[in-house]
Amino acid sequence: MSSKLTKSCSILLTALLAVSVAGCQSSNNSNSNDSAKSPAANSNDPAWKEAQTTPFTPYPETVTYTIGQVASNFSALAGTPYEKDNATDNVWTRYFKEKLNVQNKVAFEANDGTDYNQKVSMAIVGGTIPDIMVVPDLSTLQQLYENDLIADMTDAYNQCASDQIKEIYDSYKGRVLDTARFDGKLMALPTTEISHGPGVLWLRKDWMDKLGLADPKTMDDVEKIITQFVEKDPGGNGAGKTVGLVVDNENTAGVSGGQYELNNIFTLYGAFPKQWMDDGNGKAVYGSVQPQMKPALAKLADMYKKGLIDRQFAVRTSDDRKALLTSGKSGSFMDNWWGSWTVADSIKLNPKAKWASYVAPQSEDGSVTMFTGNPSSSYLVVRKGFEHPEAAIKIASLQFDYQRYQEKDAAVLKKFEDYASYNVGGSPIAINIDYYDAFYRNVGIMEEALKTGDSSKLLTSNDKNAYRSYKKFLDNIKNGEKLDSNGWAGYTSSITTANLVKNSKIKEVNPVFFGTTPSMALKWPTLTKMELEMFLKIITGEQSPDAFDSFVSSWKKTGGDTITNEVNKEITSK
Repeated sequence: MSSKLTKSCSILLTALLAVSVAGCQSSNNSNSNDSAKSPAANSNDPAWKEAQTTPFTPYPETVTYTIGQVASNFSALAGTPYEKDNATDNVWTRYFKEKLNVQNKVAFEANDGTDYNQKVSMAIVGGTIPDIMVVPDLSTLQQLYENDLIADMTDAYNQCASDQIKEIYDSYKGRVLDTARFDGKLMALPTTEISHGPGVLWLRKDWMDKLGLADPKTMDDVEKIITQFVEKDPGGNGAGKTVGLVVDNENTAGVSGGQYELNNIFTLYGAFPKQWMDDGNGKAVYGSVQPQMKPALAKLADMYKKGLIDRQFAVRTSDDRKALLTSGKSGSFMDNWWGSWTVADSIKLNPKAKWASYVAPQSEDGSVTMFTGNPSSSYLVVRKGFEHPEAAIKIASLQFDYQRYQEKDAAVLKKFEDYASYNVGGSPIAINIDYYDAFYRNVGIMEEALKTGDSSKLLTSNDKNAYRSYKKFLDNIKNGEKLDSNGWAGYTSSITTANLVKNSKIKEVNPVFFGTTPSMALKWPTLTKMELEMFLKIITGEQSPDAFDSFVSSWKKTGGDTITNEVNKEITSK
């Protein structure tokens, strides 16, 4: 969900929520009467008590809940055994009904992104909050809490979240659940954002082999390799036609998991662009205006001057950048562990092309420092007054624990695999809950399965689908057959590069703020534009690195200091 969109939601709610609170509370009381009511839970009935205090025990009678949900592409099921499936009767809802005896009733439905977020905003402002829904950002969650519109989920989580769900959240060391806690109460179930890992340098290995170049570790190693690529033309592009490092011109750095970004170079200098960081004294500061930025920008300006960064990067489109790599015009870019998917098409165009991944450039001690991303971007909330707030926790536990890790019925799993093959979601609960280190957590199990041919230890249907793809890829290599680009990309990202990251020395730094403040609505667009212009002008040599000092001064005067003060107040109040 885009930052512009979530800010718009926050602005709308801030302006209107205060005047509609009474209406919301009144309407929400009637909302539970108008919708299909859940059976009254008899606290003295052992069956009800067990259902309300355990993860997977079904309710004695069907519990119906209204929900705002993201639309699924059920039209893709035409001509299949599932062609009559819809938002309330599909593989997921039938599974929930069978296992928990719960049934969804759609309060509103919209496409993911702008449409959905607008529906959420209007439901809140109009006082028609469903029993369960996902809200798109922390600001919306906080406003709902402050206006007493959502249920406290502390007891429901403690009693009905499965052990594995709790283990998953614990893998974030409190960073996820804490975002949803207010005054010590858990007010939502957060979506988890798995680790993106450090930036990964991707290089044309066949070019390196042709030039006799060793694998890179340090910044000097990286510069040497790219220099050789540009000057000696191992790809046969013609003198002066091989392009240096491919770089994004809108997000040159500063997005965790960002493509074509130079985060690893900035962190070498202790710089954390676009991140709100702890200054060491418990105060939040904005990374892009800290002194460490200046030497990092000077280094990039020097690389650009030498042709080690794409000379045309400031005007390239996303398609341009990808074309440089897939066509063999460039052999270097920064990405993440999934970067093989970025260049998968180059394998189709040139079967001899070989890409390799490196956690580089490294510091003197062999480490790479990374800043972590927003641990949670959206939140599952329950309307205050809904009789079964624990139902949301039970459904989430069933979806993200039991179905993934404990379901053994092959026929049932086959149905979910079918849905995945048709690219259809279906679940009313449009969040994700997964381990922080999910991308490399089970790599050893997958490697063992590929080595032995025994996939019985693979835990999820996604893992089993991946196993078949990777096995086919390895068989292709063994038999000297043409490689499938998707098999190559999957294996290279999820096995080769995941292992590389898992065994590297990574230092993580956690930003302290990911939200919005009141002044950001008006001032942040101007400040962001100033920052981008500073990046581009210094790197391309239009301005000297000393221009950074005047940028910092202007940033502070144009609203940066005001926003910094607001960020620190937000952190203190939370």
